[in-house]
Amino acid sequence: MTKYNYDLLSIHAKSNDRDRLIAEGALANQGVDVLKRYSLAESALGMLARLKSSKKINLLSLEFEVDTDKGLLSCQAKGPLSSLVAKELEKLRERVQALGRPIAVRERGFVYNLYQPPIPSQRFINSMSRLVVQGRELIRPATCTLQVTTECQLNCYHCSAARYKTARRAELTTEEMKSVIRQAEALGCFNIVFTGGEPLLRRDIFELISFVNRDRAHPSMFTNGLLLTDEKISHLSDAGLHSMMVSLDDPRSYVHDELRQFPGGFDKTVTGINRALKAGILVGISTYAGPEDVREKRVEEMIELGKKLGVHEVTIFDIVPTGKLLQSQEEQLLSAGDKRQLIEMERKYNSMGDYPHIITQALVNGPEGSGCFGGFSQFYMTAYGDIDPCDFTPLTFGNVRDEALEDIWQRMLAHPAYARRCNHCRMQDSDFRNLYIDSIPEDALLPWPAFDELMHRPNSPLSACTAVK
Repeated sequence: MTKYNYDLLSIHAKSNDRDRLIAEGALANQGVDVLKRYSLAESALGMLARLKSSKKINLLSLEFEVDTDKGLLSCQAKGPLSSLVAKELEKLRERVQALGRPIAVRERGFVYNLYQPPIPSQRFINSMSRLVVQGRELIRPATCTLQVTTECQLNCYHCSAARYKTARRAELTTEEMKSVIRQAEALGCFNIVFTGGEPLLRRDIFELISFVNRDRAHPSMFTNGLLLTDEKISHLSDAGLHSMMVSLDDPRSYVHDELRQFPGGFDKTVTGINRALKAGILVGISTYAGPEDVREKRVEEMIELGKKLGVHEVTIFDIVPTGKLLQSQEEQLLSAGDKRQLIEMERKYNSMGDYPHIITQALVNGPEGSGCFGGFSQFYMTAYGDIDPCDFTPLTFGNVRDEALEDIWQRMLAHPAYARRCNHCRMQDSDFRNLYIDSIPEDALLPWPAFDELMHRPNSPLSACTAVK
């Protein structure tokens, strides 16, 4: 059993100003004046800090005990302000109990799924501190998905990003991408997801991955797996990639290749998965389920394939009416019964010790899970800088070339559809689509401005379409 201690809040007196106290620790790094918010810390303990010879006193810390051999984890708060994190600690204990076994050990901590930081780790401490200071006053994203390029070798019939691509707009430069990463970290994002197109087609992708501040966030990636050569995997590992989700559309190789219009693609992707696993990278399979996939048990076949390959996780998305499938009919979407079957499947396989960890959109984004992440704990950015609630929602709330990311985020939270939590995927909700999606012209370049005031901003998609060449 190994102990790790993390400082959440300490105060010390400034050496040349005895009346001024300085806050340090993870809580003090969340963009909130913690001494003003927690005035008790200043009024009751300020004198103690001045009396200590070190001029510093710890008010709150977390101590973890980790046994990686037995998979055991415990945590307790220490310090005069321990009550501040009592609620979050209880949630943590419930969450760890619900998650069950860790799927890997990284950075001295347990990985329970590929979308969350290892517990413990400095970025986990930062994310927990974010929740403590957030309360009801601040809503901050935990995940940002950055489309780093629209380029791709494939022409998938179900591509969600196809209608974003245009030669009329310039993709963000390296420095612009780096600025977004830093702004996202400052907002509270601990999961920086690189996607495309195919992100490995972007020449500076390794530089962008290595730019992520590992104390604040971790870099992950969605890839089609076709470019996972030994050389590229070595570069990804050196750059510090936390995990990758590799897309497989069907457990039958010929169907996968037909859907992606790339003969031999399935075998090449599987080879790439094996290489990444051999190199020690956390690897998951990203797939999706339509009604037939559930009813004809192809989802189980994909899970069995994941077990055979030895991946750490399998994520099963629903078919969502977006991208090339924006005009999908209701019968193409999962029924309530289909979703119930997927939820039962997730719970069944996660209770079995020799299978990959299973995540279903049906559970995590439904009433029994966290609900819709879009505009609450997540945003998506196109390669041109448009900020959307998620990669499935073709609505933009601004462009990072026109204004700061935080201003765009606040505008999103002010929209009628995102001013409150939603317990299901909005893009699967016919009322939401009727209000905000169905009126988008069929030939429009996406994403569509969510507010009229954004229509003709310098870097809006509409401005790109109407610009004189």
